[in-house]
Amino acid sequence: MRAGSSGDHPEPDFALADGFRDAMSLLAGTVAVITAGGGEHRRGLTATAVCSVAVQPPTMLVCVNRYGEAHRAISEAASYCVNLLSEADQPVADAFAGKSGRAGAEKFSGAEWVDMPSGAPALASAMVSLDCEVVEALEAHTHTVFFGEVRGIRQGKGVAPLLHFGRRYRNLSLPQG
Repeated sequence: MRAGSSGDHPEPDFALADGFRDAMSLLAGTVAVITAGGGEHRRGLTATAVCSVAVQPPTMLVCVNRYGEAHRAISEAASYCVNLLSEADQPVADAFAGKSGRAGAEKFSGAEWVDMPSGAPALASAMVSLDCEVVEALEAHTHTVFFGEVRGIRQGKGVAPLLHFGRRYRNLSLPQG
């Protein structure tokens, strides 16, 4: 906390925020779709703010905007699935990033989904899907950091990751053989 601060956040510095967005666009990341809930209550979002925390017990974290519809689904289900996308999954990434014009459970149309033990949807074509039970949640500004213990892993069909760098999707060519 800054000296003399009452704990409230200062007025936004929009130039600093724009510079931060530019800087973070240079942080390459695997594109993931985070899903939660079931049936008409399932929701999801495209994210790169995903990270492994520990191997024992296997734990993943995801950072989710508290004002998005997926936040409520994760909070209510107390679980989520991290789907690490393959390069063939770019249309799914676009749908969950809001680029398809679909909302809510409609974002799941056009792809094959399999329910994980928690009930969270796993993308069949993802490289891997990790079914996580929320064990801790920390609020940080506009987001919640959800820590989830991995309860199940589903290997998918994808082989080359979909990456995000410089505000664009990128591919990682893997050697044949």
